[in-house]
Amino acid sequence: MGRVIKLFIYYLLYTFAFTGIFSGGYMIANHTLEFPQSDATVFQLTMWAQVLSTLAVGVHLLVWKYVKRDQLSLSFPNAGKVMLASIILIVGMGCWTNYLTELTGLPDTMEEIFTKAMYNPLGVISIVVMAPIVEELLFRGGMQGHLLRKWKNPAWAILVSALIFGIVHGNPVQMFFASILGLVLGWIYYRTGSLLPCMLMHFINNGTSVLLFHLSGGEDETMTEALGTTGAICLALVGVVLTVWSIWYIKTRLIPNQIVWKETPAPAEEVIASESKEQA
Repeated sequence: MGRVIKLFIYYLLYTFAFTGIFSGGYMIANHTLEFPQSDATVFQLTMWAQVLSTLAVGVHLLVWKYVKRDQLSLSFPNAGKVMLASIILIVGMGCWTNYLTELTGLPDTMEEIFTKAMYNPLGVISIVVMAPIVEELLFRGGMQGHLLRKWKNPAWAILVSALIFGIVHGNPVQMFFASILGLVLGWIYYRTGSLLPCMLMHFINNGTSVLLFHLSGGEDETMTEALGTTGAICLALVGVVLTVWSIWYIKTRLIPNQIVWKETPAPAEEVIASESKEQA
């Protein structure tokens, strides 16, 4: 669990560091102690901080080999069919999880920020491209992968990484949905040993949200508002069927034999730290 905590701290440090650099630069340039989010320049700086901090996390994970090359390959059985089934799985999930989120009535505390991000090129890049790649490297590759090799029960590894994934989003409505999404992404990673299906599913999930937002003219309609109660329920039920079928198909027909998770050498960063302690 130590590595998981360390990676989580790295994630926070990179976020705070880049936010501090851009906010500090703005304050110095404008001779002020305020950093008003309503200011267009401030929001643009916030988007740059988000993109660059996310990129820094991804580079750190790859350079220090928390994520290995074999975790970014299509070497698992029936790779093409698994990728296709994963697409069906995430589309099906979107149908029933969106409706379930409506029923919970959880507050969206970041609605204004996300609306602005949807109209900002850097915001769209952050949501559609950066998040699917780096979040999968961090939460599935760096955190869950380590726990799968350390813990005897893979279910706990999947659950812990999914909960951390949900908590990091910091928005009640997102935390609920992200935790559920994290469970499925974690299961796909556990079955395949590859982050590519997870990245694809994450990309489709986020990309669809951005696309639907713009197709609706910026109106964040619920499924019930768009389709009516009966239509929303029917679509949710179709989603449940697609989800169950996809999981069954992947587990029984495409990857019936579970891959073996083995302990791997520690990242270069940890090796260097260990050697330094021994020399001291």
